Amino acid sequence: MHGPQQFRISPFQSDLLDLSRWVAAFLVVIEHVRSLMFADYGIGGRMNVIGKIFYFMTGFGHSAVMVFFVMSGFLVGGKVLERLAQGTFSWQKYAIDRSSRLYAVYVLALLLGGALDQFGYVHFNQFGLYNESFPGRIPVVNFNFHADLSWTIFALNLGMCQTIFGPVLGSNGPLWSLANEFWYYLAGPLIFVLLLRKGWRSITASLIALAALIWFLPTAMLIYSLVWLMGAALYFMNSRRVLPLWCSLLLFLACFSLARLQWLKVPYLADFLIGISYSLLINSVAGSARRLPWHLLNRTAADFSYSVYLCHFPFLVFVLSGLYQIAGLGLRGPRTPLTIGIFFLILLLVYVWCFLISLATERQTPRIRERLYRCLGQVPLMKLKS
Repeated sequence: MHGPQQFRISPFQSDLLDLSRWVAAFLVVIEHVRSLMFADYGIGGRMNVIGKIFYFMTGFGHSAVMVFFVMSGFLVGGKVLERLAQGTFSWQKYAIDRSSRLYAVYVLALLLGGALDQFGYVHFNQFGLYNESFPGRIPVVNFNFHADLSWTIFALNLGMCQTIFGPVLGSNGPLWSLANEFWYYLAGPLIFVLLLRKGWRSITASLIALAALIWFLPTAMLIYSLVWLMGAALYFMNSRRVLPLWCSLLLFLACFSLARLQWLKVPYLADFLIGISYSLLINSVAGSARRLPWHLLNRTAADFSYSVYLCHFPFLVFVLSGLYQIAGLGLRGPRTPLTIGIFFLILLLVYVWCFLISLATERQTPRIRERLYRCLGQVPLMKLKS
């Protein structure tokens, strides 16, 4: 079974992916800010239309993660499939590429997040976010942050074993999906070897490794791998469009909204619909040389979206806990002109923080990768082709 030899991402696809990356990260951040700052929907009496729209538009965080999974499958899985089909795939080069991308930000995110959580617990825990001693329930704060701060848990997270052998480190709940990504990066090529290679040794080794992963990984992680594989499957159909853009866009927006309304009670069904519809959306602009408006701005925002996703939550908890300690507001309060203004100010602070971190981490990924290549005596694939 062979796919196309060249995995070409069209200019329109590239622009769409850039737009999707930063918007998906923003949807995660804005849901977390709203969930911490304001009471849940329906609490506090009747709500006007603007309030209803605000709560609706700030509740897409989980759905945005499904978009991330599809994008990852498309970009990472598609490139692996191409290299396997061409016979140029190398596990060592692949490990360097993926680890440099993941860990360039991840190590500092763990260290800074843990430090902020420890300092916040000692000095800014009047509301009780850090040890879950606050009254009521907050959906994005459903575990004891301080109890999950230890060097053992740090080591588990560093090995991408959060949600498998232990919790995420401290308050950084979004790290659950990073563990998923890491293991999909390993499982994906093993699956693709079964599709594109004929040697019995490669196939046997892949089958054994896959069986071990299926035994090792939690059920939910295995189920979400299907969403990641939807993106990878686009490799086989990236030379032809299944649906026109207008149709795939409407379908995606409908599935995205349907998931938000929570009308589908079948577990994982909404996640799969988002995965399928977003995959079709990517496919609908295959081969198109058109450019999206403001594509350069989208690229700039997308370039530090990974840092935003990994680093925003501990900083957010720290700032809001400190604000509550000093001024008695900022956490689970009513919506007033003052708190709405603070809401947007907090968003700005979060993005400034994550951008500054990205300068020292995400932006340095190519340098880190080159150093790893030199240390391990490898030649980057791009240089081999040139």
